[in-house]
Amino acid sequence: MKPLALSHLPLQRRVLLLVGLAAVFSLLLAVVAAAIYDFSTYRPRTIERARAQVESIAAIVTAAVEFQDARTANEYLSELGRDPSIEALAIVQEDGTVFAEYHSPGTRVRNFADTGARAQLIHAGRILTTHTIDAAGPAHADLWMATTLMPFADRIWEYAPLLGAVALSLSVLAIMLSITLRRAISEPVQALAATARDVTRLRDYRRRVSSEGSDEVGQLARDFNAMLDAVEERERALRQSEETAHRQLIEIEAIYANAQVGLCVIDNELRYVRINKQMMEMSGHPADALIGRTLEEATPELATVLAPICRQVLTTGEPVANIEYASAAPPDGTQRYWIGNHHALLDEVGNIIGVNVAIHDITDRKRANEERAALETQLRQSQKMEALGTLAGGIAHDFNNVLTAISGNAQLAIEDLTPEHPATPSLYEIKRATGRAKDLVRRILAFSRPEQNIQHLIDLRPVVEEALRLLRATVPKMIDIRLEAEPDLPAVMADATQVHQVLMNLGKNACDAMQNRGGTLTIRLASERIDSLLHSPSPDLHPGTYLRISVEDTGTGIPAELIERVFEPFFTTKGHGEGTGLGLSVVHGIVRGHRGAILVRSRPGTGTVFDLYFPAAEREPEDASKATAAATTPAGRGEHVLYVDDEDQLVDLVTRMMERMGYNVTGMTRPAEAIDAVRADPTTFDLVLTDLGMPGMSGMDLAEELLQIRPDLPIIITSGYVRAEDARRAEQIGVRDVVMKPNTVAEIGQLIRDRLDALKK
Repeated sequence: MKPLALSHLPLQRRVLLLVGLAAVFSLLLAVVAAAIYDFSTYRPRTIERARAQVESIAAIVTAAVEFQDARTANEYLSELGRDPSIEALAIVQEDGTVFAEYHSPGTRVRNFADTGARAQLIHAGRILTTHTIDAAGPAHADLWMATTLMPFADRIWEYAPLLGAVALSLSVLAIMLSITLRRAISEPVQALAATARDVTRLRDYRRRVSSEGSDEVGQLARDFNAMLDAVEERERALRQSEETAHRQLIEIEAIYANAQVGLCVIDNELRYVRINKQMMEMSGHPADALIGRTLEEATPELATVLAPICRQVLTTGEPVANIEYASAAPPDGTQRYWIGNHHALLDEVGNIIGVNVAIHDITDRKRANEERAALETQLRQSQKMEALGTLAGGIAHDFNNVLTAISGNAQLAIEDLTPEHPATPSLYEIKRATGRAKDLVRRILAFSRPEQNIQHLIDLRPVVEEALRLLRATVPKMIDIRLEAEPDLPAVMADATQVHQVLMNLGKNACDAMQNRGGTLTIRLASERIDSLLHSPSPDLHPGTYLRISVEDTGTGIPAELIERVFEPFFTTKGHGEGTGLGLSVVHGIVRGHRGAILVRSRPGTGTVFDLYFPAAEREPEDASKATAAATTPAGRGEHVLYVDDEDQLVDLVTRMMERMGYNVTGMTRPAEAIDAVRADPTTFDLVLTDLGMPGMSGMDLAEELLQIRPDLPIIITSGYVRAEDARRAEQIGVRDVVMKPNTVAEIGQLIRDRLDALKK
């Protein structure tokens, strides 16, 4: 600088420069005093100031520490750490971790959680100040602040205003600056700290601080208010979330507890950790008997199936769904059927920690399916027997006509010959053979048309006792026969003779099954009520009360593959010549003819049980032991009878034999001829006897034509197989008698005699 350069400066500047030079000279004189003063007071003042700063900063970041908001805490430290004297700030939690920190640019990063690092700072001449942040709740931490000492050369300038002639001005300026700073910084910061303490203590996030200033303190206040807005919103959202979560938890617990599916949670060690009410009912154990115990300990009946499945899910993590298994369920040990779905239970990071199990009880559905299958099997068997019966009835009907012709002609031949004639013995043998054949046909017809019987309201116990007396006289002594009957058994509508035949057939078969080793034949009489078709043992049995007769033996039993065939005609397990195979088929037909049903149960090597069901009646029973009066020999009194049948042999035979009985008989084989004969002289015939099944025109059609000609003409329709619809149609057209075709000509004569006598009465 040139010596006269100051002259070129404005006066104000030159004065300022001279004052400055004077101030410099004064300052140099005061440096020594200031240095002494500084060396004696600077460090304590700096430490005290650091303590005040760290307390103020701690008050500001207390809320962030309480809410564990590290981001906000870091922002506060960065903002408050702008003081050049502050080298670093750090919040260290109780567990030794650094929650938030700030390091001034260009300084080395220190770990304040490390005692050694703090010692190095102290050794380096830094002032290390700490303050405990006493936040509400479990969060506690320490605020550490590292402050640098200003170099002496820099510090001396702080005393320059105090030196020389400007000391008073500097004092005034200091006072004004103090007031300004207090209003601009201290008071807002104190208000900010007070608000932070109130928010921390009272948890009142609606409090706010004044933020009118546009400086940094005003910005800090606005940021603090914004932080409170965010915290208040988060608190409100948190409360709503907690309320929603609590409500949902209650709903989920209610659903879990009241679900109609057994639910449980099983941990990695196969222990029950949670279970709902339905699962407790299904397992038969209370919750305290299951929770905390393993599958093998708590539910051994389920463990054999459930444990391997749970291990598979725990190992693979893949669900195992729709697994059906059965087990004995306590307390009664009944067999139960289940369908289980098993899914892995995962924690927050995806580790498998257990198995969710949902078990459906399908026992009722399973048993209903089994019952339905059994009923379908019985229905198929019933349909098969009905078809076989229809076939057997048709064959037996035609065969019976042939036998009637053979037997009738043999009888006529016997009457025409003397007893000493050489052919007489042969004719008697023919009659005996046809008698045996007719008995076989009668059995087939009993199977094929079981509804044709003479039923009375009777008590079946005397019939059973009589059948047992006959059996005891014919079976080996080593077979024990027993009768077990309930008191007050209901009466039934039944044909005592046919029921007697049923018991004899079943009893004989049972004794045959036990004759090689002996045993016990037990007949049980009991009353049984069937409430619905679903619980009916047979589709033929409708709801109502039944008398059940059970015939049980301890014989060899029937193999399972033969059970469905035992009622088939001509099916037998006996050797050649030991049985016809019609016994059980006849029994089946008789029972069905009584609107009942017959069921069979058998176990090979143990025995067989036949259950016969007869519908119970309400009226008082008749005495089944009354014997019917012997029929008198039918005799005609010259009545004119028109006999119509498509079989020439039968027409010829019946005509000849009935004429011997005293009737005037006109036999015809074509219904059209019979119609012409009646139309020619309607009063010439006293009675018409016609077969039902004839080609071209049935007996029912013939009767309808004849009744149009003469409405009062007595007509008897006979058939080897009479259906219910045939009887209904006969009633509609005016035919009073539709009967089964008699087996002998004598029976035909008796039938005509009875009808003619009834008309006269």
